[in-house]
Amino acid sequence: MDYSGYMSELLTYKRIEKIEDTDKSFLFKIMNSNPSTSKITSYLKLRRHPKVDTSEYIVAKRLKDINFIEETHEGKSLHEADNCRLTSHGLLYILSSITNYPPKLLIKYKDSIILQTLLYPYFEPDTIKNCTARLYYIITQYLRECCETTFKAIDVIRDISNKEENEIYTKQLEIDLQWHAKFLGFKIVIFYNESNILTANPDTVNDGAKVALYEVETSMKTVLSGDNKFRKLIDIVQKEFEDGFSEILKSRSS
Repeated sequence: MDYSGYMSELLTYKRIEKIEDTDKSFLFKIMNSNPSTSKITSYLKLRRHPKVDTSEYIVAKRLKDINFIEETHEGKSLHEADNCRLTSHGLLYILSSITNYPPKLLIKYKDSIILQTLLYPYFEPDTIKNCTARLYYIITQYLRECCETTFKAIDVIRDISNKEENEIYTKQLEIDLQWHAKFLGFKIVIFYNESNILTANPDTVNDGAKVALYEVETSMKTVLSGDNKFRKLIDIVQKEFEDGFSEILKSRSS
């Protein structure tokens, strides 16, 4: 994992607590559309075509100005309508500030340095694609926590000019993010304990619905067991837990 590259990519991010509803709607359009249907109008084309939705153009321009979106050419010339995609800053905003985004967002941007640092060292894309609602909630919560930790590191590192001190804080960020990942692995393993699956939805009173939810989570457990990246994560968690547990017991007996 390239933590220094991750930090370099995000160091210029300016945290925005809230954006306009129209901006958020446009981001949702990008998230929920295929690349071929998620388009904004080229700035050069706007004047040539009076039928263009100027309100959407204004929203797109505003999002581009704050570096949340960018135009991609994909072989087309600039005067044609270009596909639109999120930048790293736009993706970071969504992961940190929007609670309900589709799993396909995490698949579509799987090559982003953000997800290559925070998510895909620990999961195969197929696992994310097949997530149950409960597991997906746990993962998105983890991503929000990682974003908060990243923001705090950015606030500190941005004002540091000393290279050695910069490296110290970047290393601390790496350690903090790895702690989040270990806790994620532990949390998932605890959840998929047989009894916890059964009690995970106390509001579900219908026995048939309970059985259906249990079967869905049992299938998800099978998917997780076949994910080598996730297995590696929980192997690390298991070893560190057992080592720590032994050290505590040893201290008590001494």
